[in-house]
Amino acid sequence: MIALGNRRIFLCGAPVDMRKGIDGLAAIVLGQLRRDPNSGDVFVFVGRRPSRLKALCWERDGFWLCAKRLARGRFVVPRISHSDGKPSTLELSASDWQLLLDGIVVRQRTVLDRWQLNKNGTCGVS
Repeated sequence: MIALGNRRIFLCGAPVDMRKGIDGLAAIVLGQLRRDPNSGDVFVFVGRRPSRLKALCWERDGFWLCAKRLARGRFVVPRISHSDGKPSTLELSASDWQLLLDGIVVRQRTVLDRWQLNKNGTCGVS
C-alpha cells in the first residue's frame, strides 16, 4: 500500500473514466491538472459513478494504482473546475482523505484559534 507520510493528496474535481489505467490517469495529471505525475504526490480520481475511486502515485521506481469500489453507497466529493471548464484539484489533508474513504461528509469546516509557540518562542494565536 502507498505510505502517505509527507505526500500531498490531490483530489481531481471532475469525474474520470474508471477504465483508464496508469498511463491514462498520468496523462490527465500532466495535461489537464497541470501537475507532475512523477512528483510523489497522490492523485485521487472518482468515477462518473461515485462508487469508484482510484489513487495514482509515483514511488521511487514506478507507479502505484489503487482502486476502491464500494459495495453500497457512494463517495461524496466536491466538483471543482477552472473558469475555462477544465478540471482542477483540491488538496486533501490526511484526515480529509480518511474521512472521504470512510464515507463521512464534512460540509463546513471551521478552524478554531489555538495557542501555540511562535517561531520566536513566544505564545500567540495561530
